[in-house]
Amino acid sequence: MPKLDLNSYETVETRINRFYEMHPDGRIITEDLTTESDRAAGVWRIKTYIYLTDGDQAAGLPKATGHAFEIDGQGMAQQQAAYETCETSSIGRALANTNLSGSKRPSREEME
Repeated sequence: MPKLDLNSYETVETRINRFYEMHPDGRIITEDLTTESDRAAGVWRIKTYIYLTDGDQAAGLPKATGHAFEIDGQGMAQQQAAYETCETSSIGRALANTNLSGSKRPSREEME
């Protein structure tokens, strides 16, 4: 498997900041889709909606969405913060779907 240069990937935090610079009235809204049975199994599911304006949000017209799921205890960050990692991944995917993915599609967190 080829080695990846993490320096060529933008963090989700950087892309969130860039989104709000481009769309000061924009909205990034997350929705917890985790069911009780998911929680019992240590699985987390998040959907993110990206709205370019508050009017788009009021009209229910997202520019893009993104989904993510994480499993407790898998990987590095998921040992302590699977839910938070899931939310960040979902936001990163939604931003990528609005063409805010930097020079590469995956986020830096996903690559780490």
